[in-house]
Amino acid sequence: MGGAPGGAVDVGGGRGRPGSPAGGHPPGGDALRPATAADGFVRARTLAEVRDRELARALRHGPFPDALRIAIRNRGLALERIQHRLRQHGVQVSLTTLSYWQRGRSRPERAESLRAVRVLEGVLGLPQDSLISLLGPRRPRGRWVAVAALDDARLWDAGLAGLVAAVGPDHSRRIRSISLRDHYVLGPDRAERRLVVSHVLRAEADGVDRWLAVYRADEPARAAPVDVLVRYGRLGRVHACPDSGYCVIELILDRVLNAGETAIIEYELRFADSDVPTESYDRRLRGNVHQYVLQVTFDPHALPVRCEQFQQRDANAPRQLVRPLWIGSSHSAHMVLTACAPGVHGMCWEWR
Repeated sequence: MGGAPGGAVDVGGGRGRPGSPAGGHPPGGDALRPATAADGFVRARTLAEVRDRELARALRHGPFPDALRIAIRNRGLALERIQHRLRQHGVQVSLTTLSYWQRGRSRPERAESLRAVRVLEGVLGLPQDSLISLLGPRRPRGRWVAVAALDDARLWDAGLAGLVAAVGPDHSRRIRSISLRDHYVLGPDRAERRLVVSHVLRAEADGVDRWLAVYRADEPARAAPVDVLVRYGRLGRVHACPDSGYCVIELILDRVLNAGETAIIEYELRFADSDVPTESYDRRLRGNVHQYVLQVTFDPHALPVRCEQFQQRDANAPRQLVRPLWIGSSHSAHMVLTACAPGVHGMCWEWR
């Protein structure tokens, strides 16, 4: 089974089936032509031919700055030499830009920069597309890009709209989440055990004193958590609808907010044992969020063979796999999104 909570309809959830990585390359015609052996490059043809284990792992799982930095170190070329090689192939990149790319302070996005990355793959002896594939979708330009908010029907269905309206009809217009973190924990039976959610909230009107968290599971009979713990506030009413699987949880803030004021609320949902494995978790965002962090922790005796980040424009749009995620020695995988747009953002995994 799966699930995911959220606040003021900034939430999501549900067990899903992982798909295949999405393919394709950025547009740009000849400007993005991959470097080839004809350009004088000697490169590994596949990731399996990359002999350095650390480099191979970085190319498989990213992130881009780590893979680039390790590849440069593995090749033994100074940035000045790399810049010279790029210039020989008609690509102009400053030393500062190369330094920023490998340190994660900026990333290639423009057509000329993407062409530089493809030439870099040849200069560094890497498989074709091995660096480009780690860049993922283009980031919004500027400090903040406002995107039209989604209504409940596009994120869920009409059933939630009626339930939220009965609890707090104007709630989503009075307060919103500007930063949030989900920590989803699975047990040895591969089913969900608990979920810890931390929100940074900002009032959009005076007199705001509560936040609505929404949870929904794929199996309506298990929609309601067996326990709810609240920090930096207290638990209010809990409204569960067994027919639809929705559960709306009212969280009372520790003080009344006026417009522009912020608060932190944290809550933990605990779930009953289950013999149905969870295969995904997602968060459904109605509006823009400055930062969203998702961490999924697996039991050390039940690790998936594959983990992917995905996104959807809305609940009815096809799932798009963004990139593979590495499961570290802590038995957890995570993703961090900044200037996160409305829609569905989550993680899926595959068991043996």
